[in-house]
Amino acid sequence: MFIRKTPTIKNGSYSHSSLEAMTIGGVEQWVLIRGQDRRKPILLWVHGGPGAAQIGFISQYTSEYEKDFLVVNWDQRGAGLSFSKKITKESMTVEQMLNDLIELVRVLCTRFQQDKVYILGHSWGTVLSYLAIKRHPELFHGYISVSQIVNWKQLEYVSYERTLQKAKEVGNEKAYTQLIKIGAPPWDKVSSEHIHNHWLQKFGGGVIHKGSFMKLFLLPLFKRSEYHLFDVIKWLKGQWFSKSSLKEEAETIDLYQDDLSVQVPIAFCNGRYDYTCPGELAEDFFHKLQAPAKKWVWFEKSAHTPMLEEEDFFHRFILDTIKEWQKNLINLER
Repeated sequence: MFIRKTPTIKNGSYSHSSLEAMTIGGVEQWVLIRGQDRRKPILLWVHGGPGAAQIGFISQYTSEYEKDFLVVNWDQRGAGLSFSKKITKESMTVEQMLNDLIELVRVLCTRFQQDKVYILGHSWGTVLSYLAIKRHPELFHGYISVSQIVNWKQLEYVSYERTLQKAKEVGNEKAYTQLIKIGAPPWDKVSSEHIHNHWLQKFGGGVIHKGSFMKLFLLPLFKRSEYHLFDVIKWLKGQWFSKSSLKEEAETIDLYQDDLSVQVPIAFCNGRYDYTCPGELAEDFFHKLQAPAKKWVWFEKSAHTPMLEEEDFFHRFILDTIKEWQKNLINLER
């Protein structure tokens, strides 16, 4: 109950499975690394939130990926296992977390003797991932974006309007009253965000066709060995700390302010029912981006978490995309 570990992978002499603390950006941060062959390409998942750390549940969903990749999950500064009272609110900035990400990539490349990694960002993680490929394209084979955040204020406004409209459509007077009371964003209080998010989840804007937030995220935290009992409390504290610390800066995020070109292949996807990060906002950004190769995919049976709601389709999407990139690279080198 109080021992933190990840199960051993017994397939082959090159398998790797570790749950470890690393000093990144001068503070202790936790990383989960799993793969049947440590010589395979690194696939780094960058979780959402801010603060929605996923080491505690993600390996339940990534066993198939471990056949083709060395899968790395990182509980970001101030989140999950990486939450600590030693981490100051002042250090919780986009710039610092971006530097943490770049440092982690370099550590992984050195340790596993690779030049680059594939990076997969989800929701909040798409902000850090996108900025990373812009700043250091030489470290990345390609970027897979799930529910891309582009302009935070626009995203919150569209998400709020959709949730409010849904409350009206289904005749949920309690939801409608509470949403009207907090008003349209930006919100001064994190509690207003929680009210909005509560009803957004209730109406399927987070998870639509496969269970619930509780089933997909919270219950596995108690079943998996990567977190022990007190780590679940840490996970909850880290979410609040991360969101409240980054709230003010997050509201200034607008990726349109920068040059709309990247130097690595990109693949964007969104769930059709996503109220959290409405897909049309990401799709507009995607079409305006210039990249060596790019593709867009809608997940028709998903909301905000297609990698969990449509596991098989998402896995195939990842494999097909990376095979396309590798084939294009071979053709360019001929």
